Amino acid sequence: MLHPGVVLTVDGGGVVAAPAAALEGAPDVGGYLRGLLLDGVVSLRVESVNGVPGIVVSEEGRVTGVLSVCVRGRLILEAWLVSNPEKLTRWSC
Repeated sequence: MLHPGVVLTVDGGGVVAAPAAALEGAPDVGGYLRGLLLDGVVSLRVESVNGVPGIVVSEEGRVTGVLSVCVRGRLILEAWLVSNPEKLTRWSC
């Protein structure tokens, strides 16, 4: 599902651990997202995020991340993950 040159930008706001720079390439982006999204503790739901496809990540009923993606054809070209709690206040489970 990831384009070989996919780019992931993570906004932790200095509050939540996040990569200092954008991750590039399917192996790095896939590995990061696999660790986040396939954690047995989180639940996922698909939603529109600012008019694009997205996934809302929750843990114990609290939204911990919102992932939005730019898709061309069937491949994800870019992805943005907001995990900064101050920017997640409008999301609820």
